[in-house]
Amino acid sequence: MQVSYEWLNEYVELAGIEPEEIAHKLTMSGLEVEEIEYKKPSFENIKTAKIIKIDNHPNADKLHLVTLDLGGSEKKVVCGAQNIEVGQIIPYASVGSKVLDRKTGEQFELTPAKIRGVVSEGMLCSQDELGLVGLQEEDGILILNRIHDNVELNQPLEKLMNLKDEIIFHTAPTANRGDQMSVIGIARELSALF
Repeated sequence: MQVSYEWLNEYVELAGIEPEEIAHKLTMSGLEVEEIEYKKPSFENIKTAKIIKIDNHPNADKLHLVTLDLGGSEKKVVCGAQNIEVGQIIPYASVGSKVLDRKTGEQFELTPAKIRGVVSEGMLCSQDELGLVGLQEEDGILILNRIHDNVELNQPLEKLMNLKDEIIFHTAPTANRGDQMSVIGIARELSALF
């Protein structure tokens, strides 16, 4: 069973206690913690940007040349998504940012690209490329101002989405301890231990 440190902390005060100490105490009390996993968002260096202009790509029928406002500076990106419109606020990945490959699921770093003879200064991101699911039903670029009100430009996406590094305990509850097969049960055990 996987249990989030943040979720446990909603039920019992764990501030100042190291995850390793929590895992050790739980294991000694009979709930084996097999692993402590430290999870981060699946992307790096993604900022919010506003689409201010969309032109047709000069050398391709299905591509667009999108001009973005990053709150003081502008960037031009080649994009093939069909769900973009002027005025939308979207996630922007600049050269050097890290996102997920939609085919393999592996993280990769953006490098400078020339698409059909036009330089692209990064990319607009879908929820799949960010490792975020269920935010919007349609395929294509993630439209942030449909999800959040008053989105600031050039804001880190982790801050906007309130994403934090997460600690996950992988536990192996035994059949005779049904009380440890829920977050509340484990929180009660931690309350007794600490």
